[in-house]
Amino acid sequence: MDLQKKFLASVDKLFERKQFKSLKELLSTMEPADIAEILAEKAATERAFLFRLLPKDLAIEVFEFMEGTEREELLANFTDSEVASIIEEMSDDDRTALFDELPAKTVKKLLAHLSPEERKLANALLNYPEDSAGRIMTPEFIDLKEGMTVARALERIRATAAKKETIYTSFVVSPERRLKGTVHLEDLILAAPETLLTDIMDGQPVFVTTSTDQEEAAKIMSRYDLQTLPVVDKEERLVGILTFDDILDVIQEEATEDFERMAGIQPVDENYLEAGVFTLARKRLIWLLVCIATQLFSSYILQSYAFALESAVALAFFIPMLTGTGGNTGTQAATLVIRGFTLGEIIKSDIHKVLYKEMLSGILLGLALALLASLRAWTMGTGFGVALTVAISVVGVVMLGNLVGALLPFAAKKLKLDPAIMSGPFISTVVDILGLLLYFEVARRVLHLG
Repeated sequence: MDLQKKFLASVDKLFERKQFKSLKELLSTMEPADIAEILAEKAATERAFLFRLLPKDLAIEVFEFMEGTEREELLANFTDSEVASIIEEMSDDDRTALFDELPAKTVKKLLAHLSPEERKLANALLNYPEDSAGRIMTPEFIDLKEGMTVARALERIRATAAKKETIYTSFVVSPERRLKGTVHLEDLILAAPETLLTDIMDGQPVFVTTSTDQEEAAKIMSRYDLQTLPVVDKEERLVGILTFDDILDVIQEEATEDFERMAGIQPVDENYLEAGVFTLARKRLIWLLVCIATQLFSSYILQSYAFALESAVALAFFIPMLTGTGGNTGTQAATLVIRGFTLGEIIKSDIHKVLYKEMLSGILLGLALALLASLRAWTMGTGFGVALTVAISVVGVVMLGNLVGALLPFAAKKLKLDPAIMSGPFISTVVDILGLLLYFEVARRVLHLG
């Protein structure tokens, strides 16, 4: 961070002194991500000026690191030839990601700047379903014919490597372009020149189709510890690859989306600072409305058990503790189950195992918390009856929270929904209602009320 501040100060100083040659030299020595961060701090006109100082190859890399709004502003300040140069030279997957962020009118205008070949490729990628492997793949890979020798394969790699996404893994295809295997650069280098690719390739490669969900592709890549993942069409013809950096973006995107959903927020596509106030409010409103509507049941329960509160006022002291504890334990259980679903550790048929485990952990947690809560009730002078009621209720509420938190993600999965939609606020509200019913019923029986 200190280094970043130092770079920013140097850029500002050289810019103020109009020492543009030195400024260009300084920018040329910096990492693309650092330059993108510095440009984000600048006004649109100054950002465009500084961007023009960058060498072409570096400029493309910096552009790919920039946020959506900043890229739009840059493009608006460029001439048609500058726009064409940037868009044409971007990698295919990064260009598709850019087009996904831009309005349709802007995308149409940008497509017009591409060569016919690149335009056809861009349109093909954009036509794949959203959040699919086809949408984020790159067609820039090295393909080798299955009848090739190692020597011939290395010649092809040398001839085409400069324009490809990666050279460390090559893909062996049939004359019909069907995927036959993969071969690593290390294996090619170590093998004798006359060796056939079929003798050293992995003949059972892991792959996904263009329609595979990007989250599923990320899981597969992680499961098999792959740096590249081939993507095939319906006829199993190789059409692209996913690289590790693509998957990192997917993991970040999906994790953010799950985090938002679990917090009771509809996914926000824009950067927080770029999103409008009304957008942020709208994304939060739905689950809050659901929760407040559900909380009306809590009011009804309190009204129904008013006689209990009138007979033992001390019961009211522990309602916040019980509802808070139940909501927290429910959210904890839901988080663990959703994580298990996400990582593939839990499947739908594991429901009985999960509920059994959460019931036992609920008993253990409940007993520990009940001891503390009952001691507190006793020291407040509420009497043995109230202390016992609180102790029993805490055990019950914690068990309820665990079971509800574990069960709701399974219910979402059964309905073919993302388990992450079972937000913390919703789980807390459900557990609050059940917990209050349990609390007052225990109180009624222990204290002989009503």
